[in-house]
Amino acid sequence: MKITPLDIRKQEFRKSFKGYDKNEVDIFLEMLAKEIENIVRDNKRMSDQLKELDSRIEDYKRMEKTLQDTLTSTQKTTDEIRRNARKEAEMILQKAKLQASEIIENAAAKVKDLQSQISALRNQKDGFVIQLRSFLSSQLKMLEEVEIINAKERNKKHSSAENEKTEELEKAKTKVQELFKE
Repeated sequence: MKITPLDIRKQEFRKSFKGYDKNEVDIFLEMLAKEIENIVRDNKRMSDQLKELDSRIEDYKRMEKTLQDTLTSTQKTTDEIRRNARKEAEMILQKAKLQASEIIENAAAKVKDLQSQISALRNQKDGFVIQLRSFLSSQLKMLEEVEIINAKERNKKHSSAENEKTEELEKAKTKVQELFKE
């Protein structure tokens, strides 16, 4: 059973012949009541403080749990971002390697094609040079024959003038042959 300061103040004792001094008992009971009142007040204040502290502790525990959950979530998100970044970097690297390989293959094909074209052009040039030499050679032969015919006719007329022209023709022939040798 709880005793309150009011219970102490209202407590009445039976009177007996050799009992205690009523005044002393009343003063003592009043002091006791005040002391218990102070103790009850302190106890109430401390109980309220304890409840407040318990409430704060619960708040802090909830905040701690929230922070731990947030930290865990952030760590997972960070790990996921890192994994995704690595995967993306690997994909970009693979794509770059494929593109580089394609560029190299295309360049090699173009080089091969250009070499083939150069070879074909050289063969074509050689064929043209052979045809031109053949053509010029046949033209020179025709000129020589014409000159011989003309020389014979002129020889009859001008045998000395003809010798000069023949020499000039020989010089021209030599120059043309030199051009084709280059």
